[in-house]
Amino acid sequence: MAVLKGGLSREKGGVSDILSIAFMFLIVVFAGVLLHSYRFGAINSAVDRQMQLKAEYLYRTLELSQVENYSLSYLGAVAENVIGVSPQVVPGDYLRSELDLLLSYLRPPGYAVVLELAYENSSWVQFSPKDVGPPAPDVEKFTFSGKFTIVIAGAGENRVAQANATVTIFKMG
Repeated sequence: MAVLKGGLSREKGGVSDILSIAFMFLIVVFAGVLLHSYRFGAINSAVDRQMQLKAEYLYRTLELSQVENYSLSYLGAVAENVIGVSPQVVPGDYLRSELDLLLSYLRPPGYAVVLELAYENSSWVQFSPKDVGPPAPDVEKFTFSGKFTIVIAGAGENRVAQANATVTIFKMG
């Protein structure tokens, strides 16, 4: 039999060994209780940041992607309709239906999207899904806005028009 320092053999268990194992067990149980008390959900600020980034992503997608069969971006086509450029490259009814399809595909589940473009006295407001109205004042909203610029070629000179564009995401219900 192997003898350890001080004449103690390995087969004799000490009280300190039992106490250390008991304390480790208590620490594991306490850590488990703490983890469950804080839920496994995401931190609210992280969720808010993700939704803000999704609003920017929607805006950039509308700014850069082109309407099918036309060489014009979605925001460009809406801006032309709002500003009143004639002849319109993309008809308003077709654009509204295409935007509805795109927004219903891109919006996060459980959330609604509002696209707003305004120029002087005219505006374009589109909701996705269609049956959702404006968000209630107490609902948390995530917005991203910018300006969309169009150069309108005229007979004598070119004219620059800027439409204010805003994409808002909010939780439905």
